Amino acid sequence: MTDLKLDLHSKKGSFTVFVTLAFAAVLIMVSAVLWASGQQAISSCCESFGRLWGRSILAEYDITLKERYGLFAFYGNDFLVEEKLDFYAGISFESKDYIDYSGALCSLDGWSLTDKEVFIKQAGETVMSGTVPLPVFRESADESTDAAVTVRPDRAITSQWILKGLPSGGKGGGVSISSLVSKLKEDMSISGIAGNATIDTYIFRFFRDYMDGEELGDTYFRGEIEYILSGRPDDEKSVKNVKNTLLALRNGLNLAYLYTCEEKAGAAMAAAEMITPGPAAVATQAVILETWAYLEAKNDLELLYDGQSVAVFKDDTNWALSLENALQSEPGSDATSEESKKYVKPQNMSGIKYEDYLRILVASLPESLKIQRVMDLIQINMKYFCCDWFLLEDYYGGLNFSFEVNGKKHEFEETY
Repeated sequence: MTDLKLDLHSKKGSFTVFVTLAFAAVLIMVSAVLWASGQQAISSCCESFGRLWGRSILAEYDITLKERYGLFAFYGNDFLVEEKLDFYAGISFESKDYIDYSGALCSLDGWSLTDKEVFIKQAGETVMSGTVPLPVFRESADESTDAAVTVRPDRAITSQWILKGLPSGGKGGGVSISSLVSKLKEDMSISGIAGNATIDTYIFRFFRDYMDGEELGDTYFRGEIEYILSGRPDDEKSVKNVKNTLLALRNGLNLAYLYTCEEKAGAAMAAAEMITPGPAAVATQAVILETWAYLEAKNDLELLYDGQSVAVFKDDTNWALSLENALQSEPGSDATSEESKKYVKPQNMSGIKYEDYLRILVASLPESLKIQRVMDLIQINMKYFCCDWFLLEDYYGGLNFSFEVNGKKHEFEETY
């Protein structure tokens, strides 16, 4: 049998080598294309799976927080979320030998509901969508008592572990009355002190003031908006603080009006000259005007706390007390016996009510402090009618996470 040998120097031998090499190159190229296509398909699946896993985390939002305050947030921490992502990955990649999964890394930094920007975004979306609060009522200890009818005593928080855990950290501060009065005098309109309209709308939709009914269900504090203004974790003290603030506001505005009203300023000067003739009359006039403005302010508050209206900027028709009232009597001394009220009604009763004055004060409160105290109330109420371990900082409105599959890193950001 003759041995067959390839003569590389012959044309036939050279062609055979060329074809073999070309075919091998094509096989390599096809294999590379198939491998790259496979990796691309795997990468595409990983992107889809990653978004699905992230949205599955977001879907675990607290239903009470959503229904009562319109906020989407899930409870968790980096490690807990990573465990859940790895669990989802285990299900998605189970029995797939061609996938090398490295494990998820999660970061919740910047997504806590106590982050100002996260909260503002969610509160804004809640307001714009027209979401209204779903009242929450605690179960009554007495089954015969209607749970929708609550008898709320004035409450206070004294536990330091609760107070120190509040988003505001017990930070003090409030409305600057002198600054507010100056702004109102200069602008002569309420719009001149407008704050963040979205946050203010959120506050008056989801929180109650001391004079509100029970439409919002159970709340720990009766005067929630008073708490936002004062920062006092005590109903009695916060209501008193706001009352004093309103008294100072009305006193300042009333005094400004008296000095601009020639008739009343002249009457006060005439009375001052009778009491202390000579140069001292100017100082006496200032005392009379201050007393007159203060007593008018006290009368204003009696009207407001009785549900009546009081004009922000007074004129002759809505000024209640005469100079004789201020010098000789207390407000309400000439109230009719039928009304039995502790105030004098002016001729013109047009104006704004208690809640509207609270809106003015809330609008002039520093935004960061205002938002922190809103967060305080959410945390306090969630502890009260949901779970006593609730901390707002443990609830998140989004997440960042990543994982590697077959050496390629996939990064995601998911939010509500």
